[in-house]
Amino acid sequence: VTIMLKMILALEMARQRQKIMLQVKKIMITSRLLMLMQIDILAEKGPQRDTSFKKGRKDKYKRRFSALFYTRILSNGEHCDRDWLVYSEELDKVFCFGCKLFAKGHRKGNLANEGYNDWTHLGTRLKEHETSADHVLNMTVWYELRSRLQTHQTIDKSAQRQLESEKDHWRKVLFRIVCIVKFLSKHNLAFRGTNSKLYEDSNGNFLGLIEMFAEFDPVIEEHVRRITNEETHAHYLDHKIQNELIHLLTSAIKFEIVKKIKSAKYFSVILDCTPDASHQEQMSIIIRYNELKLLDLDIDDVRGQGYDNGSNMKGTHHGV
Repeated sequence: VTIMLKMILALEMARQRQKIMLQVKKIMITSRLLMLMQIDILAEKGPQRDTSFKKGRKDKYKRRFSALFYTRILSNGEHCDRDWLVYSEELDKVFCFGCKLFAKGHRKGNLANEGYNDWTHLGTRLKEHETSADHVLNMTVWYELRSRLQTHQTIDKSAQRQLESEKDHWRKVLFRIVCIVKFLSKHNLAFRGTNSKLYEDSNGNFLGLIEMFAEFDPVIEEHVRRITNEETHAHYLDHKIQNELIHLLTSAIKFEIVKKIKSAKYFSVILDCTPDASHQEQMSIIIRYNELKLLDLDIDDVRGQGYDNGSNMKGTHHGV
């Protein structure tokens, strides 16, 4: 009996090991597909530039990056765009897009690693880098891959179709997650509860809406199936992702508001402070503006003004 129990236990352990190895293999394949998918997207789209950007911030030597470095002047006077050159305003450094993305093994030079910010010698360093053998090779790989992606002529078409299907799936998943974040934010509803797992009590409004979507939406249903079967760990349901999406939406809304205010030119500011549940003062900035241009009106032609409330009258020393 003891021998039989040992044999059964050994078989069960072997079965569990095989199951774990299968799960690990699925995760590795999914991770590899996601990585290839990200490289394909970056290669096809290329680095995105802010066309309104002119100069970076000054360093301790009063030197700074200029958008003029995006253009290379050849010996015959011809101007050539350095489409591989990327400047990070946050890090105040420049990078080589092609070498950063496609270099294998050890990357040579700061442009392909942590970035370059010696603005005094940047012109010389760029000339040295763009004529190096490694840079030329990486740029060739980038251009060839971009060309194949744009014409759907990749080497392994079946793998490419699988990648396209995965890209479409994740695009749809993120679209639905963003819609849920927008809904909860718009209605000022709490995102999280005391639990952060699907299909468990008190897991909050965000995961609750994900569960509801899974009942009738095939995209979220497939996404939840992958999560519950441990086929993917990149689920984008974590609280950090929620906070990041809220921050991105906030930045986009703020950008549009500021753009409208700048277009209107004239505006007024009101500050209002209200204590929250923890008795901390929360300041709100209210900006009021009139888009007279939309009405085809010129502010210089205004000859009369009216205000609500008797005490809110225009005056030199008192009032609004």
